[in-house]
Amino acid sequence: MRPTLFLLLAVLLFSCGKKTGRKTVESEHASRIKLAAYNVEYSKNASAAEIGEALKGYNFDVVCFSEAPGGDWTKEVGSVMGLNHIVVGKYSTAGHEDKYKTIASRTSLFNPEEVLMADTLHTATRVKTKINDIEFTIYAVHFPFGWRDQAHIDETTNKVQTFVDYLKERQNKELAVVAGDFNFIPINKDSINAYHKMFMDINLDVHWKELGIDCTKRNTYNALVPEDEGNGEVIDHIMYNPLKMKVLDGDIIEMEKPLSDHKPVWALLEVK
Repeated sequence: MRPTLFLLLAVLLFSCGKKTGRKTVESEHASRIKLAAYNVEYSKNASAAEIGEALKGYNFDVVCFSEAPGGDWTKEVGSVMGLNHIVVGKYSTAGHEDKYKTIASRTSLFNPEEVLMADTLHTATRVKTKINDIEFTIYAVHFPFGWRDQAHIDETTNKVQTFVDYLKERQNKELAVVAGDFNFIPINKDSINAYHKMFMDINLDVHWKELGIDCTKRNTYNALVPEDEGNGEVIDHIMYNPLKMKVLDGDIIEMEKPLSDHKPVWALLEVK
C-alpha cells in the first residue's frame, strides 16, 4: 500500500504545481490589451470576410475601424476574428455614406457613447470593456483634415481641441486608448504637429514613440500607391497614457495585397 500512497501523493503535488504555474502565467498577462486600428475605406476593395481573415492571426482583443460600412458589416468582420461584441457609431464621418467608426471586441462592450467634436459630422465612438477586471475606455476616431483655406483649418483645429478638452476632463478617471485615423503626421525631429502636441499636453501620446519606430520612413496612407511607400504619411495611430501604460509591441501591418488605402496599425499595451 505504501508505494501506492507515495505515487498518489506525487501525482497530486505535480498537478497542484501545474495549476499554480498556469495562474502565474495568466497573471503576467492579466493587465494587457492587444488592439488594432484600421480605416477600411468603406470595404471598397475587400469584403468583411477578407478583412477579418487578414487580421485573424494577430489575435487582437479589440479592433477599431473607421470608414466602416453600417449594418452588419462589423458583426461579420468581427465573427471571423472571434470578436463577437460590437458597437457601431451613430454618425457617419463628414456625413458620407458608410464611413462609421465601429469597434469589435473579444470581451463585452458597455456604456457606448458618441462624443461630438463640436458637431455630428465628426465624432468619436466611445465604449468601455473589461479585460481581467481592468476597465479600459476605447475611442474609435476619424479626424477631419483641414486643407481648403484658413477657415477650414480653423474649423478642424476647433474640432480636435474640443475632443482633447473632453479627454482632458477624464484622464484621472479612465484608462483611455484612442485609436483610428487621426489624419495628422506625428511630431518628429524635423517638424512639430500642433494637433499631436495637444494630446501630449494631456499625457496622451502615439505608440510609435515608445516602440522606436521612425514614422518618417514609413506610411499608413496611401497603401494602394506603390510610389507612396515610405513617404512618411503615418496618420493612423494608437494613443495611450505613458504614465499608466507601456507599449510592449506593435507595428504597421504590411500586406502584399492592400485591402484599403490605409494600412492597419496595432499595439500591445500593458497597464503599469
